Amino acid sequence: MKVSGTIRVPGDKSISHRSLILGSLADGTSHIRGILESGDVQSTANVLRNLGIAVPALGPDIELTGKGLRGFTQPKVDLDCGNSGTTARLITGAIAGNEIFARVVGDESLSTRPMRRVTEPLAEMGAVVEFPGVKDSLPFTITGGKLHALDWDNSTSSAQVKSAILLAGLTGKARVAVDEPIASRDHTERMLRAMGAKVDTVKKLVELMPVKSLNP
Repeated sequence: MKVSGTIRVPGDKSISHRSLILGSLADGTSHIRGILESGDVQSTANVLRNLGIAVPALGPDIELTGKGLRGFTQPKVDLDCGNSGTTARLITGAIAGNEIFARVVGDESLSTRPMRRVTEPLAEMGAVVEFPGVKDSLPFTITGGKLHALDWDNSTSSAQVKSAILLAGLTGKARVAVDEPIASRDHTERMLRAMGAKVDTVKKLVELMPVKSLNP
């Protein structure tokens, strides 16, 4: 018996998070195909909605209209990241260059996971991060704004740390360079280049230069 048809495999979670965040920062409408409809990715979508981005219901094909590198609006509620560390770390980087104040929270499990590795370089760039509770985990508040250049040794070789710094450099329109002992996953760099950002990689050093806008 001959069988034919089309199978749609689930999308990659890391790329799905980044597609939503980068699409929200672009000038224009991005067409995103194959996004993963997982709880973690839904957390990113919900956080972006609370930052003023009209993220549609997730599905196999969506169109997302961004508001530019500094288009986030002041959230009226806490930014609840659920159980998604990727959401918390990457969205904090994206917020850093926007002139808004936000309180980032998560569920009980996420609230035990380390966040200093992300917030420390952002604070070095000029963002104001405050931990009212245990000083390395959620919840914390961040006040974004004008940022300055940063050279950072990413000693943990964490792709999330690197991505948060790159997003801060992007929204803050500041040069950033991240050096790693072992090169981490490069989803963010590849996607940024595809959208017109100036990202160079030399061995294990990644450098982003300021741009005026991001293409959809």
